[in-house]
Amino acid sequence: EEDQSAGWHVLEPTISMLMSLNDAKIDASEIFESGVEFPCVSGLLFVNKPSGMSTLPTKQQQLQDAGIESRNVNGNTPIYPCLSDAVKLWLKSSPDGKKRMKHAREEEDKWWNALIRSQKHLDKPHSKNNPPTAKHKQWKKSKQLLKQLKSKMSSFEPRPVHRLDIDTSGIVCIALTPYALRAASMLFERKSRLSYESNTSNDDFDQQVSEDVVKKQYVALVEGGIAKEKSSGMISHAVGKVWVQDGASETDGHHEWACDILDDGSLPFCRPGDDKSARLQGSSEPLKFVTGSLRDAITTYQVIDLSTVGYDGKAMDVTRVELTPHTGRGHQLRLHMAALGHPILGDDMHGRCGVDKSVNHDSLNRRYELCLHSSKLSMVGWYLEDNGTDAIRKCRIDVDCVPGFLEGYFVFA
Repeated sequence: EEDQSAGWHVLEPTISMLMSLNDAKIDASEIFESGVEFPCVSGLLFVNKPSGMSTLPTKQQQLQDAGIESRNVNGNTPIYPCLSDAVKLWLKSSPDGKKRMKHAREEEDKWWNALIRSQKHLDKPHSKNNPPTAKHKQWKKSKQLLKQLKSKMSSFEPRPVHRLDIDTSGIVCIALTPYALRAASMLFERKSRLSYESNTSNDDFDQQVSEDVVKKQYVALVEGGIAKEKSSGMISHAVGKVWVQDGASETDGHHEWACDILDDGSLPFCRPGDDKSARLQGSSEPLKFVTGSLRDAITTYQVIDLSTVGYDGKAMDVTRVELTPHTGRGHQLRLHMAALGHPILGDDMHGRCGVDKSVNHDSLNRRYELCLHSSKLSMVGWYLEDNGTDAIRKCRIDVDCVPGFLEGYFVFA
């Protein structure tokens, strides 16, 4: 079984067919000419990443593995457990993991063999009287891709298709085969803004969305009670990087994510109530976005319910919200909720931690993990029928995962 001691565990998706068995067929031209490729369901593994675990090895981990010491400005070496390494170990050593890998590779072989059989008519010799068509040329390219991917199968190591921040928990999609990594990566990289703009209502996560996007939804606990007139909406502040100087030299510093709160590129916003964070230390010059770093960012939110939590003998209002990112920018959800005036609970980077000393947020943030969790994921893939035929059906893959902070810390009415 998966390593429960490390906090991660496997999530089983719900599969819904998008075509009938009678319509099930495979055509290489449909797959490669459309410009949108979908992974096979068997080539994907979904897991729940706990807070405090990196999705991929951090720079410090990579240096440590290479025998190079790396220390931060405080003299500490932050090393986090790595989800990718833990899952790969499970897939290689546990009976269930080995079974999943074997099945994924067998299914991918079936997939490619079915593709080849479907295009046999395109392999016939050509002549002046029978010149190659566009489909022939496309199939030739597809066969080259097939050959490249099959050659990688024996040495391929499973890896996450996308990342979650170390402090963010929830669903991570891991590719078990070369083609699953290729197809799923392209889906995750596509802008899901098209899905948002094509829908007149974004209230129902389960409504049919465009096939060529991956839809993700998060659950978060945010500080304060969100007013009824703001119980749902869209936040569209662009996100970019700023350089924050730490010492006397201009080269002593670090980059931070910030959002364009005035939507004109003039005022980077890092956290609420901290005016000094928008200026260089010892200088009256405001921080500026790094040239070329600003990128559009869109988030929609919906209030679920309100509650009060207790800490240090005091009470604090919190709101549980569903967040849907339509772009994938750095710290997008944290910055957008902070810009709305409701930082995510436990966010010591863009929340009020260390800023508003009238309320002991520092104590609160040390006590609770970041209350941001990737709770739903929906994407399209191919499902191979286990009936001895080449029947392959397009399907929707839905994954759900309940955040631990709702179970462990708070009770909502």
